[in-house]
Amino acid sequence: MAELALVDLSQSPKWRVFSGYDLGTGTASGSGDSLAWSVTPGEWTVLGSRPDGALDLTHVRAMFRLTGVDAVTVINRVCALDLTDEMFPSGAAARTLFAGVATEIVRDDQGDEPSYLLLPSRSYSTYILDVLLDAGSEFGLTA
Repeated sequence: MAELALVDLSQSPKWRVFSGYDLGTGTASGSGDSLAWSVTPGEWTVLGSRPDGALDLTHVRAMFRLTGVDAVTVINRVCALDLTDEMFPSGAAARTLFAGVATEIVRDDQGDEPSYLLLPSRSYSTYILDVLLDAGSEFGLTA
């Protein structure tokens, strides 16, 4: 297992679409460089190429990827969502409070490593980054 890693992916293209995806609320699916998920009925967030009719969320949402065996421990220090494998397996998605900020969390494992995407409003990105670094400091987490 690799050590804990945090990557700021805020510049990655993010799109909101209102049709064209057959994913239930709370689920994510992807292949290659594309990933889609829903945390609201009838709405999907898509990473990758722009789908037809999509709204650009790139400058509205920050995005951080936290990967490693201790990722769930770090997130659960500031978020009450049950992220156990049984309740939140790879391919799960939710909107919850993360350090008091409405944030979408998507589990998108990278190989055998647990990996989580966290998407707060961009206006909270510095705060969320600081919270993640503080919560992961005992694991040597750096940006």
